[in-house]
Amino acid sequence: MTHMCRSFLTILTALALAGSAGSQPSAQMPQASGAKSTASLAPMLERVMPGVVSILVTGERKRPILLTPSAQPAPSTMEPFRSGGSGVIVDSEKGIILTNHHVIVDAKHIELSLSDGRTAEARLIGKDVATDVAVLQTDIRDLVAVPYGDSDRLRIGDFICAVGSPFGLEGSASQGIVSALMRSDVGYGIFEDFIQIDAAVNPGNSGGALVDLDGRLVGLNTATGSAKLRTQGISFAVPINLARAIAAELIATGTFKRGTLGFITQNIGYEMARAMNLSLTRGAAVTAVLPGSPAAAAGAQKGDVIVAIDGRPIRSHADYVSRVSTTPIGMQLRVALVRGSERMELTIAVADLPVPAAPEGAPMQLSSLTGLTLGALLPGFKAFGLVQGARVLTVGDDLSATGLKPDDVITRVDMTNVRSPSDVFDAASSRMGRFRLEVFREGVTYWIWVSVS
Repeated sequence: MTHMCRSFLTILTALALAGSAGSQPSAQMPQASGAKSTASLAPMLERVMPGVVSILVTGERKRPILLTPSAQPAPSTMEPFRSGGSGVIVDSEKGIILTNHHVIVDAKHIELSLSDGRTAEARLIGKDVATDVAVLQTDIRDLVAVPYGDSDRLRIGDFICAVGSPFGLEGSASQGIVSALMRSDVGYGIFEDFIQIDAAVNPGNSGGALVDLDGRLVGLNTATGSAKLRTQGISFAVPINLARAIAAELIATGTFKRGTLGFITQNIGYEMARAMNLSLTRGAAVTAVLPGSPAAAAGAQKGDVIVAIDGRPIRSHADYVSRVSTTPIGMQLRVALVRGSERMELTIAVADLPVPAAPEGAPMQLSSLTGLTLGALLPGFKAFGLVQGARVLTVGDDLSATGLKPDDVITRVDMTNVRSPSDVFDAASSRMGRFRLEVFREGVTYWIWVSVS
């Protein structure tokens, strides 16, 4: 064994023993019995395992509906399915369980399997597609909850364990470190603020517990990489502070309503930084401030650069949107701005305020989408937070016969996922002959064929 390996094991041993000895077990969790003073995570995992459940889902999914050239929909078909995942008990008295939305989407029946062999039915309390968080409740008693940790205190390099049911193998644990924090624009979720980890996470782990060495819940294991990044060996988890805030509103109202501060932002590129005489290229550049918005009332201006919210850095437009869109309406945020060479901080409350979409027209050379104008999905629009894509604002005469309508959301061009108007136009520009638009309308997915002239 090399000196480096021995050093790593020495550190891991010390941390594991400190975590086991220094933490006080929750009143809801059993004491580990017969624990030995060895380099083992077993004492901690023995406390955590009873609070992690396996989830079996049965349901039906509606296949996308094909719109014909006469704009008449073809008959839809339903496909039965069975799938599984994991969940974490966070309130033993009320039977509250957190999991991922994608674990229970389209479920007709949800069954839980506990670590002691008991099974129980669960009902859906609320779900939030945008952050991939769902809340379940069961009537079974004598449950064990995993105590909450504080994901804001995580550091890169902290040891963590992922617990769940990969490939249906319940009660599985893997160990690793926090590889990165505040990951956004990964391409997996609508609003992203992920913990990146290197612990093994596989299908079935979704919704399971990410715990620290004290056995405290710091995240929900969510994604095994992403198609956009073509990642291998790394995974992502929803920070528990975010999931907990979303869950509280889901329990109270059944939904999570999103608002805005009143900023319209974009990424800072090198050219923009040079034009604005900025010394930084990270942040969200303010391109407009909505009149009558909380941001306008606080004195924010076009040209400001948002660099932090509540002390956490903002590195991009996606960071800003995710941070605000996952904050409950009415909550105040401390927004750090750079204006010229001056740095300032404003306190601004998230408000229920609609944001108008700026129209983006199809390029002249894109004859297949002539007359089509698209906009971003913004607060106040009915599909905001439900899907990712581009909102249809106007439809040209050449496209009217296809069945495409204003307020449709284009989510894919053929098999290419799109997240913005420019994504739609870029993907369509590379198509030859006919191509297909996948469209979200009133909760239903449609396929619309478009011909390249």
